[in-house]
Amino acid sequence: MGILATPAMAAAYTPEEICGSGYHVIDSLPLKHQSLSNTGGRVYLLYNNSTGYNCAVTIKSVAVGTATDTGATILVQTSGNNFTRHEDDRNYKYYAGPVRVKAAGKCVQVLGHTFSTTSSTSYYASIPWGHCGS
Repeated sequence: MGILATPAMAAAYTPEEICGSGYHVIDSLPLKHQSLSNTGGRVYLLYNNSTGYNCAVTIKSVAVGTATDTGATILVQTSGNNFTRHEDDRNYKYYAGPVRVKAAGKCVQVLGHTFSTTSSTSYYASIPWGHCGS
């Protein structure tokens, strides 16, 4: 007999556990709906000082346990207004990610989104360009 995941179990996921050893949160924002006051989760940007890797994770707080379109994206500035895109965007029950990319000394932007059980209710956040390192 298997164990069924519950919303309380989903809350047990932390961004550090998802990204792995050595990562620590350097920024995060709630996922917001355009007109509703509730939030749909949170997008996180983490960094590993030892490896120079960034990691993005989106953890849901709506439709937890139900597979809905959920994504985490890191944009890495390459030169001028150019950037590379690294993403994980599929139907997930609890979180999207980890999206890991080596970006030491480069500016990054992080995007996160999820949907409620109806495809018309979306939640989105964008951590603006920054965290450029030295």
